[in-house]
Amino acid sequence: MSHALTSVLNKAALKKGVLKKGALMTASAALALAAVVTGAGTAQAGPAGAQNVRGVDPGDTDRMLDRLCGQETSLTGVYGALNVETGEFKTRDEYLNDVIPLWEPIGPWETFRGWCGYGQASTWSIKGEPVRTSEWTGNHGTTEDKVTFVSGYSTKTSVKKSVGANISLSLAKSIFSGTAGGSFSYEWGWEKTSSFERRSEKSIPPCTQVATTWTPYQRVVRVNPVFYVEDYEWNKTGDDRVTAHTWRGRDAGWKTIYSHGYYIDGISDKLLPNGQPDGREDKWQENLDPKSCAK
Repeated sequence: MSHALTSVLNKAALKKGVLKKGALMTASAALALAAVVTGAGTAQAGPAGAQNVRGVDPGDTDRMLDRLCGQETSLTGVYGALNVETGEFKTRDEYLNDVIPLWEPIGPWETFRGWCGYGQASTWSIKGEPVRTSEWTGNHGTTEDKVTFVSGYSTKTSVKKSVGANISLSLAKSIFSGTAGGSFSYEWGWEKTSSFERRSEKSIPPCTQVATTWTPYQRVVRVNPVFYVEDYEWNKTGDDRVTAHTWRGRDAGWKTIYSHGYYIDGISDKLLPNGQPDGREDKWQENLDPKSCAK
């Protein structure tokens, strides 16, 4: 994919105000196209054809990608610098303040610019934790009772990161609604609040109390933040500044990178075809204090 095409896509999106902190709406399209044009690179290529830098390049690459993509996106992308001897990473502002007041590579410091996006890594289904959906009703007598319970439940959504601070709700919404990374067409309820209220008759044995519970069936979608390289520069000798358009000047398969240990999980209740929450209702029963019950 040409530099000009990427710039046009990203600048157009910026004018519409859809690029937020750390999230680039058009990056997913650019990344997907890059994977088709340049190929997967190697058999280990990850989301969007990205190459895994974890264990390949020095330093904590999980944290590097987190900090790199956590910056405010400018009209020309996000910037970072890597010390290839120590593995230390610096943002553009840190580099200008701490290393050299010019944006250029020097010594072991290599500088780069590009765009961040979110490539789907995997997805799977889980059972959520049971939650109580009705009031407790007790039977203090000596014979079994039958009671109609009214239970209610609304779908839940959550998100978590493997490294760094908690992810903002606005970024999470942009990722998992598809604006910042791909299309998630699963039967989950991300930003699709659904609820129910139902009535069911339950038996209550003597000297017990009963409530209803709901165990939601959930979907987890894991994404890896990925970085699409526009420019990568180094200058080992002080005389020959080299500019490449792949990560550390490697082959075309290294146009996009990710770090395997850095991921974001979106977790949401699944929905049935009719739009209702998917899960299982059960009866939760506990013994009462015998002193409170009839003899």
